Order: sequence, then C-alpha cells, then structure tokens
Amino acid sequence: MIKCAKKCAENSGWTPIQRMKNWMTDVDGAVTVDWVVLTATMTVIGGIIVAMTVDGTTDVGNQISTVLENKPVN
Repeated sequence: MIKCAKKCAENSGWTPIQRMKNWMTDVDGAVTVDWVVLTATMTVIGGIIVAMTVDGTTDVGNQISTVLENKPVN
C-alpha cells in the first residue's frame, strides 16, 4: 500500500481511470489476502469436521461412562 501511495503521490496528474488501472494491477498485499482466504477455509473445514464427529465422540464417551460406572472400585 505504501508503494501505491507513493506512486499516486508521484503521479498526481493521473486521470481517475489511470489510477483505477494502477490500483487493479498493484500486487501489494496479495500474499496477505491469500493467507487470510486459506486460513478462513481451513477454519471452516475444521468446524465441519467437529460438527460431523461430535455425535460419535459423545456416544463413545457415554459408553465408556457406563462401563466405568459398573466396575467396582477396589
């Protein structure tokens, strides 16, 4: 963004269309956007996996609880 601000300041005589073309072709921050999109995608996938497995893990936990309740403590 700093580069873009410097370019815009240096070329203050640019027309609005030239500025828009410069803004559209500027790649500053593209890696950050990619990182944010990938992180958000992985978060959503993780949430889906948790939602799909929570019932099964709860059932297994309840079964273990039942088995342990029936065992005598020495």
